[in-house]
Amino acid sequence: MSLRVAGRCAGAFFLLAFVAYGVGSALPGAAGAALVALNSALVAAIGALAFRALRPAHPGAAWAYLVARGAEAFLLAAGLVLRDSAGAGAADIAYQAAMLSLGLGSVPFCLALARQRWLPGWLAAWGVAGYALLAAGAAAELAGIRVGVVPAAPGGLFELVFGVLLLARGFAPATDGRPGPTGDGASVAAGAGDARARRAARAAGVGLLLMAILAGLANFGVVEPLAAADAAGSTGMPLSHQRALVLAVVALLAVACLDVLVAWALRAFLADAGRVVALLAAWCRTGYAVVFAVAITHLVAAAGLLRDGGTDRIDAAVRARITDFTQVWSLGLLLFGVHLLLVGWLAWRSAAVPTWVAALVAVAGAGYLVDSIGALTPGGQPVQIATVTFVGEVVLMGWLLVVAGRAPGGRRSPDRDAGRARRAQPA
Repeated sequence: MSLRVAGRCAGAFFLLAFVAYGVGSALPGAAGAALVALNSALVAAIGALAFRALRPAHPGAAWAYLVARGAEAFLLAAGLVLRDSAGAGAADIAYQAAMLSLGLGSVPFCLALARQRWLPGWLAAWGVAGYALLAAGAAAELAGIRVGVVPAAPGGLFELVFGVLLLARGFAPATDGRPGPTGDGASVAAGAGDARARRAARAAGVGLLLMAILAGLANFGVVEPLAAADAAGSTGMPLSHQRALVLAVVALLAVACLDVLVAWALRAFLADAGRVVALLAAWCRTGYAVVFAVAITHLVAAAGLLRDGGTDRIDAAVRARITDFTQVWSLGLLLFGVHLLLVGWLAWRSAAVPTWVAALVAVAGAGYLVDSIGALTPGGQPVQIATVTFVGEVVLMGWLLVVAGRAPGGRRSPDRDAGRARRAQPA
């Protein structure tokens, strides 16, 4: 599919999605649900088409937009289900989280379009301002500050204009007339490969660091205290239970999105050690992120129940939703453990990663697998091994941040590289 055809398809999907969600959210019953589901499919398709077009020139913006659109599609569909099962409050939280994801992911997308000269400068600036305002309005709504639909209007109008523009001309490739790289082709390719590996390592390290901060604050600062709260409901938290839980939901959704980005950054960094295994490892973590997102919808339902009830009381229904979150998350950790085992194997084969780092990552993966399988047994598992073995993740994060991007490819001495290369050869 050419850039022009892909762009025209994306333009048609922009316009169809606008109509599908607008009409579907107003229609009751199965017809409305079908249109909202169609909107989610169109949103995901827009992200995929834009990713295909932008990835060669702006991979960071392309990945951010793809994941943001995927999160938006998931949350809009989840809101449809939550409206029936948990009430209007949960559906509204899911919708606002979807708009926050769309706004944050679309700002770098518009900037990349401007750099490619696929958008006029004034229209790209409109898009950046509109999506930033959309994200700010969604964040305010999630924080309990009512701002209405006004902040969403500029971004919505931009999508209509952008959709018409794409429908008319598609993605127009940049023609800046700059010469391509000169010199020895193999040297240029090798240098580009090392640069991509360093960027992927840094991206994975930064993503893991952000995930550790967000997940720690959300899980240990909010979810676990609420799960332990008594039926009367006060845990001494500085915010109300409902507001704190909404903030935790946003943080954990960000972690799920970062999981996807980290998965594919690690795949790019470790692909030379085994492309098929690296691809499998990336899909395992992506699958885990999807399961984790499904688990988070139970927290969305819990926050919605608190919002609809107008109280901070942690009753049986809220407690059950928090328990469901924990159980579904535990199932997803099976895939996460497999991912870490595969990453450990790839790191062991790689000429860039020290053997001790690879071993600790593999041990961390084994710990998650043992804990997850133990949780499925009738009596449960009294000891959580991952509370000790998780150190492998921390070591990997630190090594990616400190060492991997410091020198080209993070390589060691030629003798040790040669030994690792021999180990990587098939038997």
